[in-house]
Amino acid sequence: MVTKEEINGYFLEAIRRLKAQGYTQKDIVEAAGLSQNAISKIKTGQNNAGDDTINKLCNAFKLNPDFFYRGSQQFTLEEKTHQSPMIDNGSAINAALAAKDEAIETMKARIVDLQRTIADKEEIIKAREARIAELECQLAAAATSDLSRYPFHIGAAEDSKQQRNHL
Repeated sequence: MVTKEEINGYFLEAIRRLKAQGYTQKDIVEAAGLSQNAISKIKTGQNNAGDDTINKLCNAFKLNPDFFYRGSQQFTLEEKTHQSPMIDNGSAINAALAAKDEAIETMKARIVDLQRTIADKEEIIKAREARIAELECQLAAAATSDLSRYPFHIGAAEDSKQQRNHL
């Protein structure tokens, strides 16, 4: 746990770092909505940097609250996002993309399998249709050959009746 004195020290360090970045104390006070008097009292040890004061400073300059409360080495939130969390997010994104790529490859393989199955079934259908056509030809040939056993065609009996009636 960080003590109030350590938080004050981190607060003053933050002010020094902001000044090193080119901000004047007036700029800091105005941007954070703090009073000059509040900062002076923290510098002299008369007051402690409270949560409200730290939150205002963090919000105004995008500072990492962990810098004040945990002594983090990451001063700004930009530093924090450019370091490990971004790498973690990147690796999480990469893992998600890899999983999606794997799922896509699995789907592609399944589609190829289904296309092969469809092609196989189409071949079976064609073979069955050819077999049906062959059987129809055999049936037609058998029907014709059965009729050829008779010495006359089916209409011949009626023809001969009509011929007899003419005579």
